[in-house]
Amino acid sequence: MRFSDREISLFASIGVALFDPAAHPGAEDMVDDAEIAMRHAKRLGGNRIEAFRPALRAQRSDRLTLEADCGARWSVARSRRFFQPIVRLEDRTIAGFETLLRWITQSSAASTRANHAHRRADGSRRRLRLLALERTARELAAWQRALAVDPPIFASVNMSSRQLLRHDLLRDVKSALMRNDIIPGRLKLEMSEGLVMENPEFAAQMLARVKELGAGLSLGDFGKGYSSLSYLQRFPFDMLKIDRSFVRQTGKPSRAAILRSIISLAQELGLDVIAEGAETESDAIELYQLGCGYAQGYAFGRPISAQEARRLVGAAPEAA
Repeated sequence: MRFSDREISLFASIGVALFDPAAHPGAEDMVDDAEIAMRHAKRLGGNRIEAFRPALRAQRSDRLTLEADCGARWSVARSRRFFQPIVRLEDRTIAGFETLLRWITQSSAASTRANHAHRRADGSRRRLRLLALERTARELAAWQRALAVDPPIFASVNMSSRQLLRHDLLRDVKSALMRNDIIPGRLKLEMSEGLVMENPEFAAQMLARVKELGAGLSLGDFGKGYSSLSYLQRFPFDMLKIDRSFVRQTGKPSRAAILRSIISLAQELGLDVIAEGAETESDAIELYQLGCGYAQGYAFGRPISAQEARRLVGAAPEAA
């Protein structure tokens, strides 16, 4: 359809549930199953029909159980942030870090209050992600003050689907950038293919606005097969991270050809390329020979604390 001077393509993601008297005592139960199938269709890229299967309900239950547990333990949980080095393969220098959240929980009576967990889970996750975003921005500012390199050092923070779909993501990103003196585009929000493809039209709008604020965008887990290449051109990503399953040595001759194709495609689109899961020196050498610009993995070090990251780049330690 045409709207003003633009042509808009509409697609449908359809979930189908067949009536089962045992599983659907009420009409709303059947609608719930159809909705689960529809969301599964969106995760697979959209513009398709998926029939409900009991296994899909189990996946949803697992996710809700995890969310409830996170919410129930919020009062006794401590999240710690670690930073995994990302290395420039050309000269093996530090190019950036990825922020990783790790949980340390303690046994508590709070875990028995599961009936209240669902109300707190969303707010708890948002607070944790917001803390990760703000702390990463603060650390990045310190790294950039200490390390004058071209291109400047960067940091990436993983986004969840709930964050991407919330308008307050824009406020959070703007706040983190305004509070810290960061070179534009170097604080990167990383999201997976599957996350973006849950709602590609809305994601494209949100990502464009995030980009306008001065943040960079990284597409993670690339190659798992969720997205179509035509969609890749529509999103304003500036970095692409190859999924570790393609980096891992398998002995198959097609692996190197696929890696080379992904790297070449990204470069044609003007994207920087990171390979995730480089575990050995031979991995690093092969990736460099294939034209990959950056890599992360145990070949270059395990995730480290904020203070260790500052020492690594020569930044002043954080004041107590």
